[in-house]
Amino acid sequence: MKAIIMAGGRGTRLRPLTCDVPKPMVPLVGKPVLEYSIDWLKRFGVTDIAITIHYLGETIKTYFGDGSRFGVNVCYFEEQEPLGTAGSIKSAMSFTDDTFIVVSGDALTDIDLSEAMAFHRDRRALATIVATKQNNPLDYGGIITASDGRVKQLIEKPKWNEVCSDLVNTGIYLFEREIFQYMKEDKCDFSNDIFPYLMQQNAPLYAFFADGYWLDIGSIEQYRKAHIDLLNKRVNVSLPGQEVFPHVWVGTDAKIEDGAIIVGPAFIGEGGCVRKHAKIDQYTVIGANVHIGEHTSVKRSIIWDRVYVGRYCELRGSLVAGDTYVANHVELLEQSVVGSHCTVQPNVHVKPNTKIWPNKTIVEGTVVHSSLFWGTDASQPFFGVRGISGVANVEMTPEYAAKLGAAYGSTLPLHSHVIVASDGHPFTTLMKQAFSQGLHASGVCTTAWQEGTTAPVVRYHLSRLSYAGGVYMFLENDKVYIDLYDECGYPLDRFQEKKLEHTFAQGNIRRVAFEQIGYANYERQPSALYIQAMRQYMSFSLHSNALFVSDANVSSLIEQLFSTREITIIKQTSLHELREYLKATDALFAVVAKKDGEQFFVMDETGNIMTEEQLFSLYTLVSLLFHSERSVPLPVYAPSGLESVASRLNGSTKRVEGTRREMLRAWSHPFHFLYDAVFAFVQLLQLFAVEARPLSQVIDSLPRLHWLKDYVFCPWNARAIVMRKLIEEESETNVDVGGGIKVRHSDGSWTFILPELDQPVFTIYSEAFDGQKARETVTRYIKKIRQYQNV
Repeated sequence: MKAIIMAGGRGTRLRPLTCDVPKPMVPLVGKPVLEYSIDWLKRFGVTDIAITIHYLGETIKTYFGDGSRFGVNVCYFEEQEPLGTAGSIKSAMSFTDDTFIVVSGDALTDIDLSEAMAFHRDRRALATIVATKQNNPLDYGGIITASDGRVKQLIEKPKWNEVCSDLVNTGIYLFEREIFQYMKEDKCDFSNDIFPYLMQQNAPLYAFFADGYWLDIGSIEQYRKAHIDLLNKRVNVSLPGQEVFPHVWVGTDAKIEDGAIIVGPAFIGEGGCVRKHAKIDQYTVIGANVHIGEHTSVKRSIIWDRVYVGRYCELRGSLVAGDTYVANHVELLEQSVVGSHCTVQPNVHVKPNTKIWPNKTIVEGTVVHSSLFWGTDASQPFFGVRGISGVANVEMTPEYAAKLGAAYGSTLPLHSHVIVASDGHPFTTLMKQAFSQGLHASGVCTTAWQEGTTAPVVRYHLSRLSYAGGVYMFLENDKVYIDLYDECGYPLDRFQEKKLEHTFAQGNIRRVAFEQIGYANYERQPSALYIQAMRQYMSFSLHSNALFVSDANVSSLIEQLFSTREITIIKQTSLHELREYLKATDALFAVVAKKDGEQFFVMDETGNIMTEEQLFSLYTLVSLLFHSERSVPLPVYAPSGLESVASRLNGSTKRVEGTRREMLRAWSHPFHFLYDAVFAFVQLLQLFAVEARPLSQVIDSLPRLHWLKDYVFCPWNARAIVMRKLIEEESETNVDVGGGIKVRHSDGSWTFILPELDQPVFTIYSEAFDGQKARETVTRYIKKIRQYQNV
C-alpha cells in the first residue's frame, strides 16, 4: 500500500513560526512534525510515499530527499498554486495503483492504522475517513454515522448549536483508486466537494472510529500541547536521543556542565550546551546546537535549533525559533514567541502574549509590550570601543569575517599590505584566516602572524613599519573582538569607520581579476621588534619582587624582557589567591593583564585594586618622571587635581577627547601606559627603582580627589533628545560639547556626561570639593536623564 502526505499548507495560524518554515517542518521534540508521520506509516509497512508540496517546498525536499535516510521511498508532487486537499491528491494520481492512504503532514498520531485498513477492506469502501473523538469539535469537521460506520452527514467546523457528535475528521483517509473518477475539477476539497458528492451519489463512504492519540498542530496552543503530550509519553512514538533518567531525553554530543539542573520531563537536542548554574525546568524542549548560558532559567519553553541564550536570562513559557540570538539578562514571558533569525539584545523584556516576527533586532533595554511585525528596531553601532565585536560563532562567524575582510580591503588601495594577527585561540585563528581570505579576494596582501600576540605589539609594528593598516582579533569570555587600525597603528577614525561600515552594508566589495588577488606572508616572531624597543625603558635595578598575571601571550613578553630578573609570572589565579601571594612574597605590586595585552588593572602590596582615578595619577606621575615630554595628555573627564600632580613635577596636562584613538595620538611615544600592560609594568618597576615606598604610600601621597563615576541606562532612540535637553537647560557659557557634555558649575565643580559608544548607557563623571557634593551631583543628573527619556 502507498501513502500520500499533504504538506503544502502555509500554516498561517502558526505564524511567526511558519514565516520561513513550512508547517510540516516545524520541529517537535527534536524532529519535524512530518518525520513523525513518516515514522508512523513505516511502522505499518507503508514505505512508498508521495509528498505534495507548495509553500517552501524545497525545505521539505532538502530534508527528506529520496527518503532512504528514513527507510522509505519518497517522491514529490509540487503544486504551482493551492489546489485544495482533493486537488492536491489528484495532482499525484500517477503515483497510485491500488488502495492508498492520505495523511495530513501537520498532525501527530499513534492510531493503529492496520485496524483502519481492515475496516476499509471489510466494508468494501470507496473511501474511509479515520475519525476520533474531541470534546471540543468546533475547529474540526464533525461526522454523523450509521451503526455500520457509513457516513450520514458531515458538518464542517460547526457552531455549538450545530454540534451533533464528538466524532471529528482527522484528515487521514483510505481510498480506492476509483476515487479519482469523482474529482471533476483540478481544484477541489474533500470536506466541501468530494465527500458531499459521494454521499449524494450513495457511494460507499465510511468513517472508522479510531482509538489512540491524534492532534492537529494548527495553532501555537496545539503546538505547545503536542510537546507536553510527547514529554508525558501520551503518544506511542520514539523520541530522539537517550532517556538518561526518567522523562529526560538528551541527544548525542550534548554537554551539560556540572552545576546545571535539569528537571524532567525535558528534552535537550544533539550538540546542545547547558552551562553551569543554568536550570532547565519541566516541559522545556531545547533543540540541536542550542547554548544556554550560566544562571539562565528556562521553564515550559520551546527553543528551536541553533539558538544562543546568554547568561542570567529568564524564559517563562516562551517559544524561540531557530538561529536566534538572545543576549544576557533577557526576559521572555508567558506565551511570547520570537521568530527565527532575530537578535534580542541585553536587558530586553518581552511581555506575555507578544509575538516577534523573524529577522528583527530588539535593541538593548527595550520593553516589548505588543507584537512586532514589520521592519526592524534600530541596532547598536557597527563599531564599538574595541572595534567590531559579537558572540563567537553566533554573530562572529568565519563567513562574517571573510566578508568584513573583503570590505576592509576594498577601502584600501589595490596591492596594499596589512598585518593580520590574533591572540592565538583556535577560534580567533580561524577568524583570522577567513578575514585574510577576504582581504586577498579584494586584492590586498597580508602579513599573517602565526603565533598568538597582543594588540600593543601589532600597534608598535604599524607605527614603525610601512603597512596600510592592521587587524587584531581576540576572544574575551564568549565574544570575539576585531580591532582595526590605520597605517600608524591607531584605531580607525570616524571617516574610516563610516567608509568600512557603508562598504560592508552595501556589499560594495572590490572584485579583482584572479591575477590580482593578494597573497600572504608569514611572520613567526613578531614580538622581537617590540621587545627590542621596550628594553630602552629598562635601565634600572630591581630591589624587590613584583607579580605579573596573564595568559601565555602577554606572559611570554614579560619572560623575554626579564629573563634574568626577579619577576614572578603567574598565568592563572583568583583575586583571593593573588592577594595571599602578594602578602606571602612581599611583592611590590601586581599587574593583571587580559589576553589582548592592552586591558589591565594594578593591585598594590596590600591587595587593593587601583581605581581609575588612581591609575590616571600613576600615569601622570611616571609620564613626567621618565619621559622628556612635559605635557601629559588626559581625557576631558579625568580629575582636575591631576594638574597639581603635573605641576609638582614641572609639567602640565593637556585635555583631549577620551577615545582610545585620540589618547594614543596625543602621546608622542610608541608605548602608552594606559593601553599597554607590559609597558605599564615596566614603568611601575622603574618608579619603584627610584621610590623607596610601597605603592599604597605612593598613592596616599598624591592629592585627594573627590571624583566619582556612575552609569545610567538610556535607550539608543532616546539619546539624542536627552543630550539636547541637557544642553538646553544650561547656559552656553557653562557647557563644553566634545565627545560628551561637560557642565561647569558655579562653585568650580563640574560634571561630564559621556554617551557610551557600544552600550545604551551614559557614563557620568563628577568632581567636587567633597565626596558628598560629587555624589549628589551624579544622582541629580541620573534623575534628569531618566526623566528626559520619557519626554
